[in-house]
Amino acid sequence: MSHEDFLSAGVMPGGLYSREEIRLLLCFLAERLAQPLTAGLAEQVFAKEGLANYFEYTAALQELLESGRLVMSTEAGEAVLRLDGKYAHAAGELARELPRRVKDRALHAAEQLQAQNRRERENGITVYPADGEGCYMTFRQGKGGDMLMSVTVYVPDRETAQAMREKFLENPGRIYSAVIEAFG
Repeated sequence: MSHEDFLSAGVMPGGLYSREEIRLLLCFLAERLAQPLTAGLAEQVFAKEGLANYFEYTAALQELLESGRLVMSTEAGEAVLRLDGKYAHAAGELARELPRRVKDRALHAAEQLQAQNRRERENGITVYPADGEGCYMTFRQGKGGDMLMSVTVYVPDRETAQAMREKFLENPGRIYSAVIEAFG
């Protein structure tokens, strides 16, 4: 495997190959997202969208942290990446150099993942085995004292359970509305 092949591994068409561009995109995301950019979310965005080679991504992130352009702190148990204020304007200007399509893809993916993470925090799903085959799933909407509803259903297998989990997390309010409508 050549050096070029190694650096392009995992990069989708339209992705970034230059470490400088990867650093710019990380700064762009840290500046533009309404909610804080977590280290895990940044990694997911780059991997999911095939925006950069993993090793180049981690090297670019490390360079930003070492230079102080990005600052990592812990908030609510998660590593959060924040753009140092003195670099914010420059990062915004330099991000213009990145292809708009790449910035849009990264921003959209980050916002979608943040929304999914929020839905997962605000709603719960527990899967546990049934006697014999299959399993039970409990869907909870809300947390703690703000629990709106809890519904347990039988599911024939783990594959179906995973599909139901994904469908529930797309729109958790749908099941609550359906139950209210059924009794209304």
